[in-house]
Amino acid sequence: MTYKKMSIEDIIHEYEQIRLNNFRKSQERKEEIYNKIPRIKDIDEESSLSYIKAAKMKLNNQSDEDVELIKEKNRRLTEEKKELLKNNNYPEDYLEPIYNCSICKDTGYVNQDRCRCFTNKIIDGLYEQSNLRNIFKKENFDTFSLDYYSKELYSGDRAYSPYENVKNILSLSHKLIDKFDTDTGCANILIYGETGLGKTFLTNCIAKELLDRNHSVFYLSANELFEDVLAGFIMQNNDSYFDLYNLIYNCELLIIDDLGTELTNNFVLSELFEIINKRSIMNKSTLISTNLSIKQLRDRYTERIMSRIVDNYTVFNIYGENIRYKKRKQAINSQT
Repeated sequence: MTYKKMSIEDIIHEYEQIRLNNFRKSQERKEEIYNKIPRIKDIDEESSLSYIKAAKMKLNNQSDEDVELIKEKNRRLTEEKKELLKNNNYPEDYLEPIYNCSICKDTGYVNQDRCRCFTNKIIDGLYEQSNLRNIFKKENFDTFSLDYYSKELYSGDRAYSPYENVKNILSLSHKLIDKFDTDTGCANILIYGETGLGKTFLTNCIAKELLDRNHSVFYLSANELFEDVLAGFIMQNNDSYFDLYNLIYNCELLIIDDLGTELTNNFVLSELFEIINKRSIMNKSTLISTNLSIKQLRDRYTERIMSRIVDNYTVFNIYGENIRYKKRKQAINSQT
């Protein structure tokens, strides 16, 4: 996939439209309630005047007791308002401000930092540029089939058949995904095995599930990560890659697909360690898929990279017969 420069201005404009639309909805709700329950309009007007009165009393250094009496009166009015809404089959918060994101109140920022919803909008824009959305529709947990994996014990000292192994991996994948919805939410995964065994399919399943749960997932092949984004931003000082570079460290799950297909050099080794180490320290999750064996990974990458992976990652080894070959064979046989 190719990621183009993101238009942050377009996203900011989108927030402006969201706030405007929600304000209009709030006004429509208020008009609806005022017409149906006039007493609530009286309560709102009375409460507004009381707040103004309390503010003036504070400025004039009047006693806290007088101010507290006004506050107590407003609390009673608020409870009456909630009761009126409830008795008329409306939620108690029906007249509260409407926000798509309650965290940033549709501004996109929390304490000058981008809100998670802002990051998700950037990622949504990236996926619109690529074909990943369409791929996720085809490759997800609902379409993942165990039928291609043999129930016979595999060659070597494998304790499980390919079928049992992948079934266990799917079960553990769901448990790791559930961690994202908890406070501990960090789940690092290394998926390795030969070509055509379903590693990318499983990666897409995990990515789609987390995206459906509104988590931020940034998906890059190893080539895109090192040769496009990192080389463009760090080596070429190209600011158009800034937002992509920022996502590498701040998304909830970074996926590095096909590690080992990139041209490995000192730059790649240094940046890979930086990503793995920093994301671990920040309690951010990383998923790496590769056709390389553990031995090949050790030979190709530094010991400190591998030690971080061994210590902090759940390792999935997928083995068995080449599924792509099986599918092609079935397609050919069906035509004869």
